[in-house]
Amino acid sequence: MTAYFRGPLFYTWLFLVSATLASALLGLEGKAGVALIVLLIALVKCRVVIRTYMEVHAAPRWLRRSCDAWLLGNALMLSSPYWS
Repeated sequence: MTAYFRGPLFYTWLFLVSATLASALLGLEGKAGVALIVLLIALVKCRVVIRTYMEVHAAPRWLRRSCDAWLLGNALMLSSPYWS
């Protein structure tokens, strides 16, 4: 049982839970600047999930870069209302 708590997936899960709790606590404030921080936390969480659980970290470089470009495009699209 303790082998599950020593693997990299456990630490990834722990990071994702911590980031979720942090963004939930930050989201209670409801300010525009906080919304961008919560969005940034969500994008980091997406990158961690894509790299770790979808195992893109072992994929060819073009696929890793494509996933990062997709995340960057989503980040720009979702944050554009806050910049105008």
